[in-house]
Amino acid sequence: MENNLALEHKNAELILKVGWRLFQQKGFRGVSVDELCLECGLSKPTLYYYFHDKETLFVQVLQYQLHGFHAVIERPGTLTERLQCTAASILESFQTQYSALLHDREHIKDLNNQRHIREAFHCELFDPLIALMRVGIEQGELDGDDPELLSLVFLGIVNNFIGRSGEQALDKTALAQKLTNYFLKGTIKYE
Repeated sequence: MENNLALEHKNAELILKVGWRLFQQKGFRGVSVDELCLECGLSKPTLYYYFHDKETLFVQVLQYQLHGFHAVIERPGTLTERLQCTAASILESFQTQYSALLHDREHIKDLNNQRHIREAFHCELFDPLIALMRVGIEQGELDGDDPELLSLVFLGIVNNFIGRSGEQALDKTALAQKLTNYFLKGTIKYE
C-alpha cells in the first residue's frame, strides 16, 4: 500500500513538473494532453486519474509552482534582502514571463478555476509583496504611498528579466541583487 502511495505521489509530481515546463514553453492552448502524456510516459487514463482535465491541471500546476513564494517574501531579513530573495526566486522558478501565464487565464472557462488562479497569485506572491512594501513605506525605507503600485513596479522589473540572466552575464542571484538595487536606489548618481 505504501509503495502505491509513493508511486501516485511520484506520478502526480511528474505531471505537475512536466506541465509547468510545457505550459511555460507553449502556453495553455499550445499544450495538448497527448503531448503531456508522451512527455510523462503515462497514458491518458493515468493523467486523468490525477487531473480531471487540462484546465484543472493548468490551475494545479500554477498553484504548485507558486506555493512557497509567500514564505520567501515573509522570511526574516532586511527589506533589501527580502526583495533580493524574492527576485531570485522568481528568476529561478519561471522560464517565461509570469505575465504570459496570467494572460492564459482568458482561456480558462470554469469560473472556479479562474478564481483559484487569481487567489494563488494574490495569496502566494502579490499580497505578501504588498505587505512588504507597506512595511518599507511605514519604516521610511521606501518613498511612496502606494504599496500596490510599488509591488507592480518591482514585479515588472523582475518579470522583464525572466529567462534572460545569461544575456546579462550574471547568475540569477547576482541579477536579482542588481535589479533590486535599481528598484530601491534608481539609476541617477547623486554627487
